Amino acid sequence: MIKISGFVPQQDVTFDQLTTFEHLYLMANLKMDRRTSKTALKDRVDYTVTALGMREFLDTRLSVLSGGERKKIALAVQLLNDPPILFCDEVTTGLDSYTATHIVNTLKRIARTGKIVICTIHQPASGVFDKFDEVILLSNGRLAYQGPVPMINQLFQRFNYKCPDLYNKADFVISIMNADNEQIKRDVDEMCKLSSTDKQTDLNYDLFNDQVLLGYTQHLQIQKPLWIIQLIFILKRSVICLLRNYKIKLLELGTITFLGVILSTPYMDLKFDTKAVQNWQGFWFSLTTNSIFQYCYTSIITYQVEFPVVHREVSNNIYTLSVYYTSQIVITFIWTVLETVLYTYIVFWVVGINWELLVVTTFVINMLICRSYGSVLSAFFEKFENIVIFSLVYDYLAVALSGVYISLGTLPFILYYLKYLSIFFLGCETLSILQWKNITFIPCLDVNNCLRNGKEVLLSYGYDIDRFNTDIIILGVFYIVCYMLGYYGLLRRIKKQPAY
Repeated sequence: MIKISGFVPQQDVTFDQLTTFEHLYLMANLKMDRRTSKTALKDRVDYTVTALGMREFLDTRLSVLSGGERKKIALAVQLLNDPPILFCDEVTTGLDSYTATHIVNTLKRIARTGKIVICTIHQPASGVFDKFDEVILLSNGRLAYQGPVPMINQLFQRFNYKCPDLYNKADFVISIMNADNEQIKRDVDEMCKLSSTDKQTDLNYDLFNDQVLLGYTQHLQIQKPLWIIQLIFILKRSVICLLRNYKIKLLELGTITFLGVILSTPYMDLKFDTKAVQNWQGFWFSLTTNSIFQYCYTSIITYQVEFPVVHREVSNNIYTLSVYYTSQIVITFIWTVLETVLYTYIVFWVVGINWELLVVTTFVINMLICRSYGSVLSAFFEKFENIVIFSLVYDYLAVALSGVYISLGTLPFILYYLKYLSIFFLGCETLSILQWKNITFIPCLDVNNCLRNGKEVLLSYGYDIDRFNTDIIILGVFYIVCYMLGYYGLLRRIKKQPAY
């Protein structure tokens, strides 16, 4: 049924940063047969735009369009692959009388081309009701009438109901169908008995099934775009949305950088002596924990914001969930690398740290892990309250196992290995190793309380200079596992009925 029909939902959800043309062109590439030439595809988009009268807002962003214009776009998307059957849910809801009439007239023109157009309308505007060829009236899920609109008067007159002059016929019909009066309820029940066509309905349905393969062969043989092609188009959409949301991204970058500068200012011009060891470790711990919280909590809104749109598009078989998820990983990776490189350059300059490639790369890896952690929280939990509850439990334990507040060498056997699940520990240890591994001598005035080299500093915090490669591998595994769990979380949510 999906292949031979289109569905215009009541609630329109899209990526509002796109323009009308960008949205239609994207949907055409994802919905139409992959064997369609670029010229034919553009011609189809152009024909649909002209047929629905959308040229005047073709280059306008969806976010600033009116309800009627957005309804036209939703209709245009469904018409791109020329479906023989079109379902429209509450197509006039929320529209003024003029716009509602215009939309119904458009649907009427579509029906005149030989398509079947089926609409559900709860409160038809005045004049809209009479524009339909046939109508189906339901009462508590039962069929009360099916047939031409003008014949409704004859049915109602049989039960002594007549629509008053200058009264909206649709409102009158609905008032009868939903009346609380016992006598009217009995009359409606009688209408349902008279209109019972269960046997004929079954016969028509069977006939429809028999004719589908013959009548709709072209639509049933549509080949979806290849996975990589879908990924390219979804990536392109993600990049456009990212660039047009530049103010939010600049605010995010500015906030993280500002907090980083504030955090690093007390550590300016640090020396390498025993008294400065605590200051250096305090800097790396503060930088790591602050960055982890910033990067994690800016990621937990990702799927909460976009999921309603993605849920509907994946359910409608426009693209696969793996395509969207992969595009998010790629976009997040690129943005995180760019953001972190700029962030570390500023913070390291304030403190006076040499901008070494290995140190920056290690810090970038840690921040990528933070993004993956925030992503899995966003994918698994629909409500922010649940994210906060889970993250609080993990964060308290993970911070405690970072090696700053407790000597890791004194931990019980079980807790000792739990530290490898702490991104705070992994971040602090990897950065501390890079800080101290080449320090062979530390000036010391108090010989009774002296850390003579970098290895002794690391041991005093429970860090092992030989664990760097192991930590990097664990971080890589953490990254992969988080995104695998995130995909499973989205897959679990995608199986639910999308909101229409």
